[in-house]
Amino acid sequence: MDVKKILLVEDESAVALDIKHILESSGYEVPFVTSRGEDAVKEAVKLRPDLVLMDIALRGTMDGIEAASKIIILNIPVVYLTANSDRITLNRTIEVPAYGYIVKPYNQKELITTVEMAINKHQLDQEQVENYKQDLIDKKDNLNPKKIKRDILNGIKPQIMVVEDENITAMDIAGKLEDLGYEITAVVSSGSLATEKARKLHPDLILMDIMLKGDMDGIQVTKSIEDLFIPVVYLTSYSDRKTLKRARETSPYGYIIKPYNEDELKTTIEMALHKHIKYQETIESEVESLSTKLNEIKMGRIGVIVTSTLILSMMFYGIISRNMTWLEYLLFFSGIYGLVLSIASIFKVNNNKVSESHLFKPFVSILVPAHNEENTIEGCVHSLANLNYSLNGKKNFEVIVINDGSNDNTAALLNKLENEFDNFKVMTRKPPHAGKGKGYVLNDGLKHANGELIAVFDSDAIVEPDFLDLIVPYMDEEGVAGVQSRVKMYNKNENLLTNLQHIEFSIYGDVLLKARDLLGGAAFLGGNGQITRKDVLDEYNGWDGYALTEDLNISVKLMIHGWKIRYCSESVVYQEAVKDWKPFFRQRTRWAMGNMETLFVYLKSILQSDISVLKKIDSVYYLSTLLLNGFVMIGYIIFVLYFVSIQFSLTAPLLIVFLATVAFFPVVISGVWYDSKSIRITAVRSIEYWLHCFYIIPLFFITFVSLLTRKDIKWEKTHHTGESKNVDSSIRLDNKKLTEKSV
Repeated sequence: MDVKKILLVEDESAVALDIKHILESSGYEVPFVTSRGEDAVKEAVKLRPDLVLMDIALRGTMDGIEAASKIIILNIPVVYLTANSDRITLNRTIEVPAYGYIVKPYNQKELITTVEMAINKHQLDQEQVENYKQDLIDKKDNLNPKKIKRDILNGIKPQIMVVEDENITAMDIAGKLEDLGYEITAVVSSGSLATEKARKLHPDLILMDIMLKGDMDGIQVTKSIEDLFIPVVYLTSYSDRKTLKRARETSPYGYIIKPYNEDELKTTIEMALHKHIKYQETIESEVESLSTKLNEIKMGRIGVIVTSTLILSMMFYGIISRNMTWLEYLLFFSGIYGLVLSIASIFKVNNNKVSESHLFKPFVSILVPAHNEENTIEGCVHSLANLNYSLNGKKNFEVIVINDGSNDNTAALLNKLENEFDNFKVMTRKPPHAGKGKGYVLNDGLKHANGELIAVFDSDAIVEPDFLDLIVPYMDEEGVAGVQSRVKMYNKNENLLTNLQHIEFSIYGDVLLKARDLLGGAAFLGGNGQITRKDVLDEYNGWDGYALTEDLNISVKLMIHGWKIRYCSESVVYQEAVKDWKPFFRQRTRWAMGNMETLFVYLKSILQSDISVLKKIDSVYYLSTLLLNGFVMIGYIIFVLYFVSIQFSLTAPLLIVFLATVAFFPVVISGVWYDSKSIRITAVRSIEYWLHCFYIIPLFFITFVSLLTRKDIKWEKTHHTGESKNVDSSIRLDNKKLTEKSV
């Protein structure tokens, strides 16, 4: 049986010890006790407990309500425990509604009951949200339950139905509730009448006694009307274990034991109402997000079908007519565009503005998503936490590793690293939320990031100490939302495949991104070594958790809204190249699917956006890379057949045929040359890379099939082995041990 973990936040040590003893005696684990709000947030983020029992009046600069607001956004339930029951305090708790509220002095039964109810309620809420999402995927009709959502925040009296079998008590409760500003829609004493009235009146909340007249008790009534989506608060003197267990299974919004306190009654009802609205908004938001993504997947499939039909028609026409002239013209125009980018990459980007921005020193939050990264995470954290970026003699950045459900030694290594660096903290994601998508992982980190700028690295990243000093000034330019750094492979000499990946990233960065940056084309963020403005990310709700390539997705969103993304060749992030073909092909399939998905989903938005024609053409060209490169490699096969068996005629002018054939090479040669500065190496590696690129042909077809059959939405990450022995000697790290740890 899974033992539930409760984080206890209490400023009175004697009370804390007593509560800890009660909780542990009842079968709970209390892994951490603190009296400070700041520590509560840090440990809640790290431990991801099943519940936080939060005192309101705390030591330090952050009280319990402020701490709760930061904890709740990570979907961790909170129960308030406090002696402060004044109206101001109660109103503040309503603004940050929790799953329960206990006024000191508490009794043991009330404490455990509230804890059990809160944990169970939160779990059932999560299951309900997942059920709605699954219903949407299964195309069921009952996605949004018919509910009345009254605007209780704007002065409209919430409507409450009182279900109580003692007349005097019922009238007393109704009178007090009216005095407190509520509208009583009905007062009933039997279960059958309660069910009838609830379905007829549909109140905003039901205050439900458990023991009722007739053949239905309050718990049975609650079960019978659960389809109405009305929050229920139990008010009863019955608190035996069996009754509590039955009540807990109905997912109530509160449980008050008679005799009740008027302020406690008011607070419990208000928190229930506000919590219910928050829950409704969560469901609506989740369903809306999933609906959008399912529509995007549908658009992607339509795009695949249309594009596949067009391609197959053209290929069929070419085979029947034995004429592939159309392909030569396609490759010619694509090649000329690549040639323009190659020529542009020769020139130096004018960075006068950057050179003047040495005083631009905003605080930076570094996010590192990690899932089973025991092989590389230690070296990555050492590298990032030891950056030289500082302000007034103090480190001006923080490193946040988001441990996404790792089941290896990652967590233990992160715990050890926490003791080494004061600017390092760990966030934890647990099932069922872990493994849903890299965008979700990054968004969790974003919620607790303190930086004005957000840098993102993979867990195999190694950087030079001046990385932030070099890249941050690029952000001090009007209209710039993000910057992508240069990427190199620290194990490029491991084998031919790793070396070819190094060449590929050199082509991508030193040629294509550099040229786009110079020409004002469409630059893109590429995962490792990117930096973005936090306020801009917040404006667009962070990264898309459902997207296959969340970095490309956010890049296009930023671009079509007029933001610029720049490329910084001076700052370098080193990463581990994939050593074997199977994981390499799996990685490239995901990337290709992400490119094609983004193309089909955002093509209309790109063309209709208020950006330059150059950016429109360039972004479509970039997102069509898989299509174009697939045709390039098919074109070479056709070209060989033309000379060997003369099966196809190429009727385009000889110059067109020649340029279409060789246009692939200028970009490749430029990328290899910029990296090696050797004629021999450039010649050999260019031929090797050309042959290597024939893998794009099967990738081309597999990607299209995968997009048509895609169902699961989850984080398909690249596995990092950390076993590379041949490290690029150009990595200039101050600490030799740091390099050794990274490999």
